Amino acid sequence: MKRYGNHLIYLSVATVFLLSFAVLYGVYGNGRPGFKPETVAQGEAKASKPTIKPDTVIRKEIRYMCGDRVRTRMPTTSDLVGLDFASIVAQFPPEEGWSIDDTVKNTLVLARLEHRVCPYHQDFRHLGISNGFLAVFEGPLGYDYKVLQEEDIEVTGLPPDILEDLNMAMDYSNQTQDTQGRLKQLYEFETEAQLNSVLENFDEFKQ
Repeated sequence: MKRYGNHLIYLSVATVFLLSFAVLYGVYGNGRPGFKPETVAQGEAKASKPTIKPDTVIRKEIRYMCGDRVRTRMPTTSDLVGLDFASIVAQFPPEEGWSIDDTVKNTLVLARLEHRVCPYHQDFRHLGISNGFLAVFEGPLGYDYKVLQEEDIEVTGLPPDILEDLNMAMDYSNQTQDTQGRLKQLYEFETEAQLNSVLENFDEFKQ
């Protein structure tokens, strides 16, 4: 009888242990104490972008190849308030060249790169080298994307100092500030009249 009572005691202890383990496993999951899986709502809240508030700063920025930028501030209208930042992508899609920067708290910068010079610089001209010839480029120095004309002047026939200047002009962004200022005075022009006046000095080098 005593032995039977001992068996009951052992059985009870084992049952309590197994029940306790089962409860812990069910509460914490995966048999790992302290781990609670996120609910769907919690996961979505963590992944969601901040929402636009009435005091959210929204700036639109057009960036040009000449380096200039035109910035305007957009009003935070009532139809925008409450949207998450990701929703703005639908209105300013990347396939149309827009990028959205939301790294600054409560601020959105909507930027687009225009593959041209800005309106201010569109009439600027500068001299450079194209296919081994003296060339006239659209825009200011540093913007060498559009050749307007090639002169009948091979650059190898120019004086060494002028050739050196033209080579530095074609590598304008890597020059010192003083050198850039000097090159602008010599080879960058705001008007056609200024350009034509300088080109006349190159007539003696024409073939």
